[in-house]
Amino acid sequence: MQIRTILLSLLFIGSVPAAGARVESEWLALGSKHWAPTVVSKSGIGTANAVAEARVTRESIRGWCENWSPGDRGCVEREMASPAARTTYRASADCTRGRIVAADGNSYQLAGRWDHSDIGGGRTRWRDAAGRIVGRDNASGGLGISQQWELLCPERPRAAPPTGRMPSVRFVAGQAVEARYGSGWVRARVDSVQRVRGASGPEFVYNVRLENGLRSQLPARMLREPRRR
Repeated sequence: MQIRTILLSLLFIGSVPAAGARVESEWLALGSKHWAPTVVSKSGIGTANAVAEARVTRESIRGWCENWSPGDRGCVEREMASPAARTTYRASADCTRGRIVAADGNSYQLAGRWDHSDIGGGRTRWRDAAGRIVGRDNASGGLGISQQWELLCPERPRAAPPTGRMPSVRFVAGQAVEARYGSGWVRARVDSVQRVRGASGPEFVYNVRLENGLRSQLPARMLREPRRR
């Protein structure tokens, strides 16, 4: 249940670095219990030939080990030496036709958006090569595909509602915060702030790095200013 509270989708809005440029605050989601490789290059973002490549960093492995294998002194070196850690992960998409080849090497077709009855509400929904909807639960990994798509094919900023009202930004990039994690709170830091389409209109979400090694995109209600300990 605690992993279900962490939203996996990340929408990149803003300028696009040239291919080969290192982008520290972006990653490709590989699974709720898997480390996330950092994006090292992007090209064709938002087009019929969008591509992103990512590689594992020692920092991400260290955070993962501290969370999933605490006290295991050989964890970092063992993970870094694994074939998976030496892999360059690649995701590509045709943003004009709603098609993606995810980092797992499989092809998926856009199938609308998830309803708001569960985690990932409003995020993209996907159909596999056999025509089956990929679930948004942790085991199925549908939201990981959504994260990769939304990195490759970001939505254009929408016009403000007729009322002209927009929610205020509660936290800023670089700010230390605490993020909701299961039934408790974990220290984190805001990497960036982005505007997305929410259930009732435009809203802001926060891309954060948790001290336990995970990265997430969270709404303001799942963040708070650090409490004294």
